[in-house]
Amino acid sequence: MEGITKVKYSVLAVAAIIFTSCVGSLLDKQPLTSIASENFWTTSNDAYLALAGVYSKSTTWTSSEQICAFDANSDNGINRKPNAAFLTYGNLNTSTSEIKSYWNGSYREIAAANFFLENIDQVSELDDEEKNQLKAEVRFLRAFTYFNLYSYWGDVPLVTKLLDQNEANTVSVTDKTQVYEFLLTELSEIAPYLPETRPGTEHGRILKGAALALKGRLLMWDKKWQEAAQAFEAVIESGVHVIDNQYEELFNGKNENSREIIFSRKYLEGEVTNPTQLYYRPSLGGGWHHLNPSQDLVDSYLCIDGLPIGESPLYDVNYPVVKNGVNYRDPRLTKTIFYPGISLLNNVLYQGHPDSTSVIGDVFTYDAGMTGYCLQKYVDNTYNGDLYNSGVDIPVIRYAEVLLSYLECQIMAGEAITTALLDLTINSVRRRATVNMPDVTEKNSNLLLEIVKRERRVELAFEGLRYWDLARWGEVDERLSNKVLYGIKLTNDPSSYTRFPVGPQGHYKVLTLKASASDLPWPIPQDEIDINRNLEQKENWK
Repeated sequence: MEGITKVKYSVLAVAAIIFTSCVGSLLDKQPLTSIASENFWTTSNDAYLALAGVYSKSTTWTSSEQICAFDANSDNGINRKPNAAFLTYGNLNTSTSEIKSYWNGSYREIAAANFFLENIDQVSELDDEEKNQLKAEVRFLRAFTYFNLYSYWGDVPLVTKLLDQNEANTVSVTDKTQVYEFLLTELSEIAPYLPETRPGTEHGRILKGAALALKGRLLMWDKKWQEAAQAFEAVIESGVHVIDNQYEELFNGKNENSREIIFSRKYLEGEVTNPTQLYYRPSLGGGWHHLNPSQDLVDSYLCIDGLPIGESPLYDVNYPVVKNGVNYRDPRLTKTIFYPGISLLNNVLYQGHPDSTSVIGDVFTYDAGMTGYCLQKYVDNTYNGDLYNSGVDIPVIRYAEVLLSYLECQIMAGEAITTALLDLTINSVRRRATVNMPDVTEKNSNLLLEIVKRERRVELAFEGLRYWDLARWGEVDERLSNKVLYGIKLTNDPSSYTRFPVGPQGHYKVLTLKASASDLPWPIPQDEIDINRNLEQKENWK
């Protein structure tokens, strides 16, 4: 029998094969074959079909599973799937499946973008103005992918053209300084070509504000505070975006076209769907209860007098959220987290206590979850369709983030803190009608910075930014290394309680977090290095 030779290709080589031969169906349109032939790249319909293909491929860093679930790699909560919470479970290594997925998915997206950019000029039906706008959209999507690669890997292959198989299998990494400069130039160049607003038929396509906000994120990561503030200020001064009064409707499908949402991952029930309603609902709603918020996150929500639970006279350890029929905690708590004994789903009271009589088995059953808490954000309480095929959009960049980032940059740049600045930023976020928390008046920069950090945590909970924030603040070791993640309180007498492991305050001990600042930069997947010897493993992972 003749032997069969197995030829391995790096992900860049695979992407090169795919995007120079066939893209397949785009958003369930008629399949296209030989997309690079003379029969394609002729009409405006060809261009927009290819554009839809790039959008549909750009999911590695914007999918519901990534944006929502990535906070489970932080002190905000835990995922019952260890591979998804690879950092906090201590499962990060050169062969981690999630790392492979991020790396491989990123370079497939980049190849799709490069393929579009190399061919769009062939379309004679489009004038230069329209071509430039389409190019800007695709360049943004490529930049968003590279921004995440830069944030977590640093030096990565910077590929801006289609590669043949040999090139793809021999590409080297580019110094992170060059990657940063590329991103900064790209985002600066494309912003003028992107519209500030779009008609309803174009909701979900990239706006100018998205390019400016991502530029601000990039500059914040590099601690260029003044330049980052300028990028965020441009978004603010445009007057296009506002804080929406209905916080929960930004996430449950009720107000997906809100002016607060600058960039989102669009879904459509029955067409382009996500499993959000299945993954994140508690079992009483037919869900899988994947995400489990931590007690530490719950405790970070202030009381309605604006004070932390350890300082507020309103706080009662026996009634930690509602007392005498009044919810005395920041309303975002119960709009973000299913709270036992308070939250309703389909008119059924959520019970997350592991000792609940509705639970059969141990604390890891779907009824109880891993912490006793469940994610409310993104869950549509009225949805009765196929839970695995929801059409709820996932916000990626919101105006609230822009305002809080702008304030942080002003603090870090040493700018004067004024009442006007506070009202423009953090107080605008707090004043939305369904939140209505007290204004911040603190003007001491050090104290205000801690307030902003807390505000980012509660406002942006489970929007994929907590680990990124902790990394850029230099707080990964403090928050995530050998720290116990606690769940709901099980007993007032921890010394005699034996059913589950509890801490000194009687809270369930879920696990010890095992992330480390030394995790960054992340390792390059070993499979890629085995194929391409020009790729060298990160020093901290050799």
